[in-house]
Amino acid sequence: MAELDLRRHLEHYKFYHTIPLTDDLATPGTHGADPAIVSTLNVDLRGKRVLDVGCRDGLYSFMAERGGAAEVVGIDNDLSAAAIEFLIPYFGSAVRMHEMNLYDLTAARFGTFDVLVFADVLYHLRYPFRAFQILGELANPGATLIVRTALYCGAEDLAMLYCPVGLESPYDPTSCTFFNRKGLTDSLSSLGWRTVSVTLGDRRANRAAPGTSEVVIRGAVVVCEYTGHRGNEMVDRYWHGTHQGSSRFAGDGDAARASGVLTWNPEPGGDASNERP
Repeated sequence: MAELDLRRHLEHYKFYHTIPLTDDLATPGTHGADPAIVSTLNVDLRGKRVLDVGCRDGLYSFMAERGGAAEVVGIDNDLSAAAIEFLIPYFGSAVRMHEMNLYDLTAARFGTFDVLVFADVLYHLRYPFRAFQILGELANPGATLIVRTALYCGAEDLAMLYCPVGLESPYDPTSCTFFNRKGLTDSLSSLGWRTVSVTLGDRRANRAAPGTSEVVIRGAVVVCEYTGHRGNEMVDRYWHGTHQGSSRFAGDGDAARASGVLTWNPEPGGDASNERP
């Protein structure tokens, strides 16, 4: 397709992602590829199944396909017409995209995956812990999860979740879930995801609304491996409502400690960090 024809096609769509089409032309989106995600996907993907949650225009879906992935599935609540009508045909791509909610994903429908991309979705979720659980249900043993999100910079020695509502959000009213680093990595660990690396972006001060205190947010890419190890089997059953007899430990701290109920043992060797200045 000639460049002039390409430009005319692009005028019919609104793009979120900036995706190269030729050496001189790309889709006019506002979000390019994150280098930390690019480096993580720059591995041998041959024979692997990739899931792109919040795929939008398919930037990372197409990247995984070019990297040799055997199959790529993308989902988005607001699926991109540009991806379906223009980009997939233009690239001759076999990427399959579905308009659906993360919480409706099941292994029964889609199978399990070796690589899961979860970019710029987490901070929009009101039920983030359920999302981590679902992603684990969709993961093969040893699967890689790539989370691109925004972290709350505060109380770094505590596992915290900053959950603003409405105009108090430092981003927009749909953005309501900002873990701090320990909160995110610990929460992922408790649901079977071992943190391999954390790459931090620049700090950004955001004054959410008049009268509120300044909140500092920092972009981050967190790469995890699915181990299935959750630290404490009894506690995991308790969280998921499948426990029996835990009330017998009520008021008896010694008995609880002796049984291991109050302990949590994260898998060793996690949470490396690559921090940009």
